[in-house]
Amino acid sequence: MRVLTWNVNGLSSTLQYYPWSEKKSYKVMLDALASDIICFQEVKCQRSKLPRDMAIVPGYSAYFSFSKVKLGYSGVAVYVKDTIAAPRRTYEGITGVLDNDDFEYKLSTPAEILDAEGRCIILDFGFFILLNVYFPNDSEGTRMEFKMDYHRCVEQRVKKFLEQGREVLLVGDVNAVHEMMDHCDPKQSMEDYGLDDFKDLPQRRWLDQFIEPKGPMIDVTRLYHPQRQKMFTCWNTRTNARPANYGTRIDYILVSKGLKLWLKYADIQPEIMGSDHCPVYADFLEEIKGFFHKEENNDHVSRLLSTNYAEFSSKQKKVSNYFMKSTPPVTKRTAETITKIESVKKKKPNNIQSFFPSLEKKSLKKEDDIAEEETFDWLEDYITEKEFSRKKESEAWSQLFSAPKVPRCKVHDEACNERTVSKKGPNLGRVFYICSKPMGPKEGP
Repeated sequence: MRVLTWNVNGLSSTLQYYPWSEKKSYKVMLDALASDIICFQEVKCQRSKLPRDMAIVPGYSAYFSFSKVKLGYSGVAVYVKDTIAAPRRTYEGITGVLDNDDFEYKLSTPAEILDAEGRCIILDFGFFILLNVYFPNDSEGTRMEFKMDYHRCVEQRVKKFLEQGREVLLVGDVNAVHEMMDHCDPKQSMEDYGLDDFKDLPQRRWLDQFIEPKGPMIDVTRLYHPQRQKMFTCWNTRTNARPANYGTRIDYILVSKGLKLWLKYADIQPEIMGSDHCPVYADFLEEIKGFFHKEENNDHVSRLLSTNYAEFSSKQKKVSNYFMKSTPPVTKRTAETITKIESVKKKKPNNIQSFFPSLEKKSLKKEDDIAEEETFDWLEDYITEKEFSRKKESEAWSQLFSAPKVPRCKVHDEACNERTVSKKGPNLGRVFYICSKPMGPKEGP
């Protein structure tokens, strides 16, 4: 069995990339990922605009959680292959407030706020509990309290499951770098944050305490590649950092220690394009499938399952049903009305020329008459001059409003790449230029 996690940064835009760009089918994409449980983060979709082909994929059951405060923002989804049994129960959010769960939540940020952005889906498969989580980012430094409360709440929820004797599988974008080897330029990062110790950031300290040897969870990817350098899962696309593999590792698959015996292998898939992140997967031993037998008495109806949505269940009436085409009433024509219509038709002219009398051909003028008339040679010269003037004006205006010439890099003397600011602020929509070479370390090539 394979479990895969991927921050897709917009699930609808992922289909634009090869190899599934040719078919543009979610079925083709999910089959190509070749996993039994596929977890997506940053789906960036809202319930009202969820396409049917994204919600209902043959061979898979889809579970969604959408942002309730920013439409088309954040959001997570889990696609479970039909060969795997349906989860016994599903939860939306990490605090339990959306499901009236008995989880005790003790943090400064209200539970309603933490779970308002569609960042977590929890699926109880019986043998283990799966948490698909998109941890908050705080690149601007304005939501650190919110971010760290979310991290702490995840830790509290996982520890509660472990105390109940359950095994936990946590996957997703943690938005935290663990070790220096997980960062493309750790020295620059320390300098940017003014740190003496690389882990002296709240999210890095939390992650270090959450995974072994200090915490209860195992970093599966690092377990199989303990000394692997540049094992990055996220790159800055604005600076074209991916070709030079100048990135960070912030996407993880974490398992509780009881699942370690069932692990087979884990790795990243940097060759798969479609996002600024790449997929991360973990394989489990084949014997684990015995724990995924279908239970006949599972009566749980998940409100997160897309086939239970009213708009996809074929039970909801469409607006088009209320607007039927009206057929005009049929009227009987008597013999008298038919004769009147025929008489009117006969009176109508056959074509537009019938309205005008026929013109007789005039005889050609004699040469003496042409000589006596005024000549209009000056008019042709005037029109030619006007056309030339308009052409010159058009060229002048086009030069004035033409796009600026793309500058060349001062270091490599090559044409730069044009970018547009997409971040909200005074520069939103403005064009800027960056070097066409991939971004890499300052000390490197």
